[in-house]
Amino acid sequence: MSHSEAQLAAAMAARAKIDRLLSSPTPFARDDGSVDPAVARALADDELPRHEYIERLWAALVAGRVLVPVAAHALPRRAGAPVTVLDAQVGAVPEHEVHTADAAQDAAALAVDLSDGRLALPVFTSIQAMRAWRDQVRPVPVTARRAAQVACEHAQQLWILDPATADLLLPRPAVIAAARGREWIPSWRNEPVQAELAAQLEAVEGVCGVAFAPGEGSELRVFVRIDSSGARTSVERSLRAAQAIMADPAWGELIDTVELCPLPA
Repeated sequence: MSHSEAQLAAAMAARAKIDRLLSSPTPFARDDGSVDPAVARALADDELPRHEYIERLWAALVAGRVLVPVAAHALPRRAGAPVTVLDAQVGAVPEHEVHTADAAQDAAALAVDLSDGRLALPVFTSIQAMRAWRDQVRPVPVTARRAAQVACEHAQQLWILDPATADLLLPRPAVIAAARGREWIPSWRNEPVQAELAAQLEAVEGVCGVAFAPGEGSELRVFVRIDSSGARTSVERSLRAAQAIMADPAWGELIDTVELCPLPA
């Protein structure tokens, strides 16, 4: 087979794959790419404290669909080929070759590099928000659970929501819970998690008490009261032990980021 014949065969195979995907039943066949009203209300309610804002927004997101981006590779549209509602909305984005049977998985190729070196899956509330980020990608509507599963498999269990506009990083435990089909109970009100964490911290010599609060720049703020009546070295030793407990990777699925606040006793 010549090179040109191989290219034609590949293009025809891609065309057939797209036809199969477009003809398959989908709960999003009539999706026009606009933001869900419940999500729009949650996004607009930004006067709430940060922890309440994120929790309400997350509840709205997981109750509906989100859009993930897939890179568009130009293929000539065959005469009479079906046009989806999202195709019509995007307009300038050419028809693309689907790389896998699961288009949502292709979105992992566009994972965003965060300033701390981690990767996050870009997830969008609407076509308009996606266009503000990049105008040459194809929006794929998926359930929040499927987007969370892709993030857990390929993007370090993180979502970045509407990166060019809201630019909001969603907590890792929230994404993990959605991927597993479970309710997310944030660490700032998760009593079993707090009880276990307090038990470990209070077992440290010199720690006299532990309290919790929602974080401002972090998910959880942990107040640790340390006996300051002894030598400075003993206080430093207690603090290092508390920091080591908080740095345990075992907390990663339950607490995303922590601010440790030592207090003198």
